[in-house]
Amino acid sequence: MNVRGWVIAAVVFAGAFLVWNVLAGSLSALLLLFMAVLLSAGLRPIVDRMHKRMPFGAAVGIAFGVLMIVVALIGFVLVQPLGAELVKLIQAIPSYASSLQHQFDALQRYLKNDQMARQLASVLASSAGTAVSTVAPHILGGPRLVATLIGDALLIVLLAIGWMLSADELERFVLSLIAPGMRGDWQDTFADIGARLSAYVQGVVLNGTIVGVVMGASLALLGVPYALLLGFIAAIFQAIPLVGAVLSGPIILIVVLATSGWEKMLIALAIFVVVQVIDQNVLSPIIFGQSVRLSFLLIILATVIGGTLLGITGAFLAVPAAAALQVLVVRIVAPAIRRANGADS
Repeated sequence: MNVRGWVIAAVVFAGAFLVWNVLAGSLSALLLLFMAVLLSAGLRPIVDRMHKRMPFGAAVGIAFGVLMIVVALIGFVLVQPLGAELVKLIQAIPSYASSLQHQFDALQRYLKNDQMARQLASVLASSAGTAVSTVAPHILGGPRLVATLIGDALLIVLLAIGWMLSADELERFVLSLIAPGMRGDWQDTFADIGARLSAYVQGVVLNGTIVGVVMGASLALLGVPYALLLGFIAAIFQAIPLVGAVLSGPIILIVVLATSGWEKMLIALAIFVVVQVIDQNVLSPIIFGQSVRLSFLLIILATVIGGTLLGITGAFLAVPAAAALQVLVVRIVAPAIRRANGADS
């Protein structure tokens, strides 16, 4: 290879490296923007209904203003008791860790004739202690975490307002770059993506609220401490399809076991399983219906990929991203490939 070839290769490599670094550095900003787009999509049907009676800007301002008031009221009602329960739980972690060890030791003695059961109880005891020691330092950093979350939430709201105010103009600009014969397909694609994202956001909020209230109320009636906090955990993790229950279930059950013993833990396990079965087979199909229209395989694949690449945030955002990509593939990419191959003739 001559000198010119080496120079071109070096420039291409440097350019690719620069682009990669820019994308990696802006990943958090892109994630916040996507969350803002989801929030905007969730509120768009409300804004459109209000727009029939008032200017669009006023409808946007009122919708987001009401949202902020509702969130502030919920925060005023829930933050203090949630914070109190969290602080109490943090302070009691050493005693609860000891309680867990005693619970598993008692199980080992009860199952003394079953070697495999004793080994399982030992593994569970070790895992529970490791989980507590791993999670505790992160929880103790709570004030900084809360400040970060509040700052990100405000930024997401501002981005969502800006996106909603400029989305129509941006769509018209993009459509102006597309051949006239294809503009109708792209316009339908944008509308379909918006409808699916809106339905997904509204469904996630409603689904999480129902599951969280049911779990929290059930644990409270059972006399389990921290029922409000555990119900809130169930509601938050419910936003992650399929995987959320796998993440929230062990947390809830370990806390119930440490605070209330094996009997209430088994009852809580039964309640949790029943709630999840009803949710997956009755509640979620009713709430989401055919609005998102993602196959079970695609939901699992998207959640696993998103969680592997970006953790919990990626798992949460993976399904709406997959829904948007599916619309693009079905409405734009696949027809273009068929036309190129003459398959639609």
